[in-house]
Amino acid sequence: MRSITVSFAVATAIALFTFGQSASAAPIGAVVKACDRTAGCNYTLNKAGDLSGCSSKACFYCPNDGKRQCIGIQ
Repeated sequence: MRSITVSFAVATAIALFTFGQSASAAPIGAVVKACDRTAGCNYTLNKAGDLSGCSSKACFYCPNDGKRQCIGIQ
């Protein structure tokens, strides 16, 4: 269980570290896979196609802008 949480933490740490720098954002596929493997992590897709989610440690936002990148949010 701890390794699963660590996997999500690594993916979101990249996004959190690069907050505001979309060129270095985490790929949406990696973030979604990490969230799927992390207990308590949930995400939703809004009508515009934006994806957002949170675990107990971090939150992320993946805009539907064609870049397929996610950023960490607080």
